[in-house]
Amino acid sequence: MRLNLDYCKEDDDTEISSNDRMIIEYINNNEINEYKNVIDQELSDSVMLGLSKLRENIIYSYEFKPNSTILEIGAHLGEITGALCKKAEKVISIEWNKERAEAIAKRHNDKENLEIIAGKIQNIKIDEKFDYITLFGVLEIAPKLFDVDNPAFELVRLCKTLLKEDGKLLIATDNKFALKAYVGEIDECTGITFDSITGYKSSKKTYKLGKNQIENILNEAGLNYYKFLYPLPDYKLASLIFSDEYLPSSSKINGYFPYYTENSSVFFSEVDAYDAIIKENKKMFPFFANSYFIEASQVEVKNDTKFVSFNNYRKEEYQLMTKIKEGVVEKSSINEKSKNHIQNMIQNVQNLRNEQVEIIDYEKDGKIESTFMKQKLASQIISDNVNDENEILNILNKYKETIFCLSMPYDEKEETVFEKYNMKIDDNILKKFNYLKNGYWDMILKNCFIIDNKCVFFDQEWIEKNVPAEFLIYRSIVNIEKLRDKIEEYDLYEKIGIKEFIPIFEELDEKITEQIIDKKIFSFYTRKYKNPIYDNYKLQDDFKEVSERNEELVQINRELVEQNEQLKGIKEKMENTQRELNTNLEEKNKKTEELSKELDDIYQSKTWEFSQKLAKIKRKIVK
Repeated sequence: MRLNLDYCKEDDDTEISSNDRMIIEYINNNEINEYKNVIDQELSDSVMLGLSKLRENIIYSYEFKPNSTILEIGAHLGEITGALCKKAEKVISIEWNKERAEAIAKRHNDKENLEIIAGKIQNIKIDEKFDYITLFGVLEIAPKLFDVDNPAFELVRLCKTLLKEDGKLLIATDNKFALKAYVGEIDECTGITFDSITGYKSSKKTYKLGKNQIENILNEAGLNYYKFLYPLPDYKLASLIFSDEYLPSSSKINGYFPYYTENSSVFFSEVDAYDAIIKENKKMFPFFANSYFIEASQVEVKNDTKFVSFNNYRKEEYQLMTKIKEGVVEKSSINEKSKNHIQNMIQNVQNLRNEQVEIIDYEKDGKIESTFMKQKLASQIISDNVNDENEILNILNKYKETIFCLSMPYDEKEETVFEKYNMKIDDNILKKFNYLKNGYWDMILKNCFIIDNKCVFFDQEWIEKNVPAEFLIYRSIVNIEKLRDKIEEYDLYEKIGIKEFIPIFEELDEKITEQIIDKKIFSFYTRKYKNPIYDNYKLQDDFKEVSERNEELVQINRELVEQNEQLKGIKEKMENTQRELNTNLEEKNKKTEELSKELDDIYQSKTWEFSQKLAKIKRKIVK
């Protein structure tokens, strides 16, 4: 590795963002094999985009010719530089900011075929021509590099002068009319939501370009041969890559998770919107593609790649690349750790053939290959006929018959998959299952064609010992997205004979998946975002709830006021009664006192004394 600072000028140095400065600090303080630890501990947009190996997917998807030379313009922080070095004999990376160039040198100090030049491309003297020039995330910032009327054209024109006659210009750029821009993604060039799709009214400059604009620039620059590819969710973290020869189907578009910067507001589902666009007319997809990966040349482009997919959510040791080319499908490892997984797949293919299972895969040059089948997958047939219960049951029963033919009854001497994953299952339940001794648990309908009324399988990555055949039937159903909504309506689990086992299978599926999925990376793709429309509806619902509660309180208050008035009336009556009683009592007490006084007067009178003596005489006479 060589770092060239000869062309670096202070007035050329661009300002470094706080996010870039953070990544530079991580690069300076960590070795490249420690980046995964940083991601696990400090997962964010900046860390993911700055340090993740997933940034290299777009490079792995492209087939560079051997012993080639590559000029990387706008290397940023070296996110793809290492992958380029693995693909080429010589790489020259240009980064106009000195600090970032030094960070690249630290990041890739082990690459002997790498030269890093700090400085602006238009100020650097380059005497050689290259097999490939890459512009990744650079076309949209051309206005910051060239102060001319058409900066993107000027950049492409300059690149053409540095290409060999049969050289290729590789452009990865975000689309001006990306669907994620309509969804609510903040424009990374201006920081303003909806800015690109409204024509950058906030700025006098145009940053991101649409497909037609890019085609016009290429043609004007003399690069008249080109091929557009369409990465999802974008070129930075490519998971699926489509082409004009292989535009997405409804089932394919559901195979990825979009992501957005943390401060973005998501107004609707990007996946649902793409699905609707595709159903209307799949040829509309390129216009709304989130980003483009373009190969352009002065000579005819011979690129037969039609579709590429990656397993971004898996642990590194299970990450593979699937590529559909003319007449063939290839599956290969994309890192050292996953090479062992490919070898296990090769062994699985051999074992399945020995077991007389129909499989279209074969091994070639350390890869798994198969003939590209033009007919629909069994899962796609079900999706297309999701409203036809009889057709669905016919396919499921045909599949069930195939799987059960490979199974055997429970043998208590054999350990099942349940013991491996520490699941305690009652013996009476265990005896009800039919077991696949070699349980290829992904041998399901999404990996199956129906040819001549037979189930023919492919893409068998996984194996566990003694797996219930019923578990594969369950996985076949739940892995067909459109079928999930029909499970209860059609009572599928009951009709296919697995209803009582569903809680067991759900737990087993979760435990098996946990061994494969990188939970931290998966959490990045499944983050929740602000949704102003939902928030508005939520506020409306909350306001309605508060209003209804307020009406209830008003009614309660009204009733309390009425009860209070009633209590006041009762109190007045009681007070009047009390006053009357007190008055009566006072009058009676006064009368009693008067009578008592009269009685005392009688007792003191001569008449009373005479009457007492007369009474005594009368008693004596009587005796």
